[in-house]
Amino acid sequence: GFDAAVVDVLQRYGVSATFFMGGDWMRTHPEETKLLAANPKFELGNHSWSHADFTQLSEEQIGLEIEMTEDMLFQITGKRSNLFRLPSGLYNEKTLQIIAAHGFYTIQWDSVSGDPDPNFDAATILAEVQRTARKGSIIIMHGNGRGWHTAEALPLIIDYLTAKGYTLVTVSQLIGLESLPPAQ
Repeated sequence: GFDAAVVDVLQRYGVSATFFMGGDWMRTHPEETKLLAANPKFELGNHSWSHADFTQLSEEQIGLEIEMTEDMLFQITGKRSNLFRLPSGLYNEKTLQIIAAHGFYTIQWDSVSGDPDPNFDAATILAEVQRTARKGSIIIMHGNGRGWHTAEALPLIIDYLTAKGYTLVTVSQLIGLESLPPAQ
């Protein structure tokens, strides 16, 4: 799916974000992929073709998952990524080595919003972010329709984080691959 309300909130607040997208998702959602790619505050990352458990795949299968997704991203947007988010966060040393050999930085989150849980309302999602987010955190949220109350929680989270003095940036900005936005 695609949660347009999440994108609307991010655009309304002028917030930077990184979207990790699967290749098969992009194949079935080319217009949504183009919409995300058109926003200069949004960064697009590789999230594999089929969301498979990389610890169970061969080196060749992992390579295909990454390359097919990257090819789809380029075919639709003319852009490439160098960021890879592991499906379900599962990895072992072999998967990390293969991903790196393909020229990607493996990204993992450290702040779990819990937004895929339908029982987590906006206040609960906010509380999870308040409990886990720190300077330099990567907060995982879902814009694919699996975040039941993500769009409701986002304004609360954005207000909370900015009030704490945090600057919301893309993953590439966070890890120093791109320059940070000018101080406000």
